[in-house]
Amino acid sequence: MWFKNLQLYRITDLSKLNPEQLDAELKKRAFVPVGSTDKLAAGWIAPARHAPDVFAYPQANAMLIALKTEEKLLPSSVVKDAAEERIEDIEAKELRKVGKKEAKEIRERIAEELLPRAFSRSRVLRALIDFQDGWIWVDTATPAKAELLIQLLRESLGTLPTKLPQTQLDPVTAMSTWLDHDAPSNFTLDADCVLKAPGEGGAQVTCRRHDLNSDEVKQHLKTGKLVTQLALSWDERIAFVLTEKLQIKRLTFLDLLEDKLKEADAEDAAAMFDTSLTLMAEEGRGLVAAVIEALGDELMEMSSGPVAAPAPAPQPAVAAAPATSEGKVDVPW
Repeated sequence: MWFKNLQLYRITDLSKLNPEQLDAELKKRAFVPVGSTDKLAAGWIAPARHAPDVFAYPQANAMLIALKTEEKLLPSSVVKDAAEERIEDIEAKELRKVGKKEAKEIRERIAEELLPRAFSRSRVLRALIDFQDGWIWVDTATPAKAELLIQLLRESLGTLPTKLPQTQLDPVTAMSTWLDHDAPSNFTLDADCVLKAPGEGGAQVTCRRHDLNSDEVKQHLKTGKLVTQLALSWDERIAFVLTEKLQIKRLTFLDLLEDKLKEADAEDAAAMFDTSLTLMAEEGRGLVAAVIEALGDELMEMSSGPVAAPAPAPQPAVAAAPATSEGKVDVPW
């Protein structure tokens, strides 16, 4: 269940986020399957199968949440072919030319007629709210998906003061320096990077499974290219790719942590879930703090200190709130 990507959001005022009320607020916007005439639906679900009534799963001074989306798949080519067939039929029967406005209305009507029969695709997007260090980690490599989760979380809670983190050192400048000289303390260069010349349409070089300390790679820096993505390992515990936008991608927990998980010897699936989540939260905090420190720390301090999340507890006895129309949201996915 470990995350594969981290899109980071700094919680700028933790006092506005009440962990005691989080579970109840998410249940008010529980996921409702997409209706026959809807294209998209989004809502919250329980992130742990063994705890179906817990929408904000507490562990290690953090809470795991999950957003489910369902989208009707209606290819534009199918709509276009059906519309053209209907337009040809009208023109043949009524001996007239169908205009642009009418053709557009026909396409829209065709889409509405086909929608109930369209296949649907479901996705689940997870996030961890870290009350200890004041972060939200969204497990996605796509900023638009992360923004969707943050937007719906803000709507569910009424307020959510967050911002994308900014560091003293620009990631591109820092990564280019690391590639040219040495990685910061506790970090090592791996074998992948992307270098790009400044400006629109600048030449780009992608290195895969390559010795990044070689003169061949460093030569690209001498021609003016800068590093926009860099594969690193932290403390021999986690491998990842850092991007120019301070995203952490291709997160891989190395053998040291895998062994640590095995040594925990969890008795059942629930215990294994808790152990994995605790390990991910603790190690993830270390990684995020180390990356931010390597980039010269954040530009601005948080407006309030950390608050404690409730300790792990048994599932609430109250069942999930009944599904309502509030669970349906039209969003760009």
